[in-house]
Amino acid sequence: MNMFKKIGDKKGNISVAVAIIVAGLIIAGAVMFTNKSNAPTAGPNGQNAPAADAASNVRPVDDSDWVYGNPDAEITIVEYSDTECPFCSRLHPTLKEVVDEFEGKVNWVYRHFPLVQLHPIAPTVAHATECVGELGGNDNFWNFTNRVYAEAGANGGTDLSKLVEYAAEYGVDAEAYNQCMEESRHQAKVEGDFRNAVESGGTGTPYSIIISGEQAIPVEGALPIDRWRTAINALIQE
Repeated sequence: MNMFKKIGDKKGNISVAVAIIVAGLIIAGAVMFTNKSNAPTAGPNGQNAPAADAASNVRPVDDSDWVYGNPDAEITIVEYSDTECPFCSRLHPTLKEVVDEFEGKVNWVYRHFPLVQLHPIAPTVAHATECVGELGGNDNFWNFTNRVYAEAGANGGTDLSKLVEYAAEYGVDAEAYNQCMEESRHQAKVEGDFRNAVESGGTGTPYSIIISGEQAIPVEGALPIDRWRTAINALIQE
């Protein structure tokens, strides 16, 4: 699936003016929301918003990705996330609601951005989601990941001892799951997602990129749903 084909195929490329308006709505919303919630938005070099040109380095969506929603939707949200980040836990149900609300016009691609210095177990949990996806398929990847975020958000972090139990609840064989984890079978993918997040302008989590036509629009922070609605409606109506 080529994520740079969508609106261009149907409507022509999105105008620069609309892209600027959408980016402005998103950045303004991110700063306003994160200031209210005391979320750290600046990266290690003090920048307050990701560079739009870096967002174009986002890796094209392919069969290795986990997609929630219509794979052929005209708008794709690529999220780079850390299961142990409280703001990621806040954003996770928001993005699900966005996809459901726009009924086939938007999909959501989940990628890993585990900040190990802040959350030492995050790479392990990221790998667990990949094992469940491998063994249980796309739907169970999302079921398992939704459960992880709900539990982490409610309990201040993931209980690693519970992961095999969650996997089994979604039909994954416990022995196969444990073997996948022991072999670190998906470590390269998790590390690759992390590198691409940084290459694409990510300085913290959650970090998302809206793909519309040939435009890649960066979003930093746990934006509230009204800001997502405003930005996506602007893209759809262009």
